[in-house]
Amino acid sequence: MIVFAGPSIAGCAPDRLDGFDLRPPVRQGDVYLASLERPRAIGIIDGYFDSVPAVWHKEILWALSLGIPVLGAASMGALRAAELDVFGMIGVGEVYAAYRDNVLEDDDEVALLHGPAEVGYPNLTLAMVNLRATLAAAEAEGMLSGPETKALIAEGKVIFYHHRTWDSVLAKAPSVRRASLADWIAAHEVDQKARDADALLALMQAGSVLPPAVDFHFEETGLWQEATQRWQARAPLNDTAGPSRGLSFLDD
Repeated sequence: MIVFAGPSIAGCAPDRLDGFDLRPPVRQGDVYLASLERPRAIGIIDGYFDSVPAVWHKEILWALSLGIPVLGAASMGALRAAELDVFGMIGVGEVYAAYRDNVLEDDDEVALLHGPAEVGYPNLTLAMVNLRATLAAAEAEGMLSGPETKALIAEGKVIFYHHRTWDSVLAKAPSVRRASLADWIAAHEVDQKARDADALLALMQAGSVLPPAVDFHFEETGLWQEATQRWQARAPLNDTAGPSRGLSFLDD
């Protein structure tokens, strides 16, 4: 089983990765190339964008048309699953459900910068979905009032994801509460992306994922044939520090 992941599994227990062919965050062409290997399943968690083209919807559809289960969660995977679940892609977790139900719409909700593979893809900035989950937990514990939670979420939302950190968000919190709230977050931060990634890995490990029931015709257009030839000829990605998220656009 092939899984594309990076920062969302940075703190994952080693045994959770047993049995997987773990690959860097997905980019355009990776799912097509993985499908040539006919894996039992493909899991998409994290994905690149910006400096390289994002994973193409059509290559996921191609994998599904071959009878390969494709699952998505947490980040890029959640976005693509929300867009393609009607075609048989399997979405997993709270982030996927929020996109599916239109509770979330913006792709910056899962965007963040991370470090390179050599040091375990550490998160360098804060994803909005993790900010929302953590502040909701803080409110439930009485650390924040409802209006305070909404105000901090609004502050976080306007910060560009390159610069969104707890320090930048908490700078907008009431000064008398800032230190205690920072201490609480340090001890109780909710990494929703990691939780959803873990749920996807657990589902795949359970071995109960069935081949997709495909009821669409996959059209091998000239553009598709050109793209697949280009993907098969390309050099491996230099997996250095950079942004990783889902990018929600239909590019086929």
